[in-house]
Amino acid sequence: MKKMLKFIADGMKEAGIDYHLTKNKKKKITYPYFVGELLPVEPMAEDGMNEFSLVLDGFNRESVTTTGTLAELLEETEKIEEEFPQVGGKTAVVGNKAIAVFYCSCVPIDSGEEQLQRVQVTLTVKTWKGSN
Repeated sequence: MKKMLKFIADGMKEAGIDYHLTKNKKKKITYPYFVGELLPVEPMAEDGMNEFSLVLDGFNRESVTTTGTLAELLEETEKIEEEFPQVGGKTAVVGNKAIAVFYCSCVPIDSGEEQLQRVQVTLTVKTWKGSN
């Protein structure tokens, strides 16, 4: 699991995305940023594959680094889609585990605050464990 999460975090960093797993713990929040929650999916086959949905909540508001628009947040989402394409995904073999991450969807969500923009991005993550 640790290798899979590092692979995803490294991909986000390569794409220039401010990404945090479960919670943004920075003392001074900068926008836009994404927070991810990893949810397991029940396997449909017995081929050793594990599947997860990584749900990313993206947030943006006006600050010194951004004008706080939804369009800016959607541009960040496009970077995620380019890093983890829907077709082919981003793949790697790390140790004895194969990892594939695919962009799935993006939905704008009402944050409940007029000044805060929010989107929800879903990535599909699949892993296969090989022999030692």
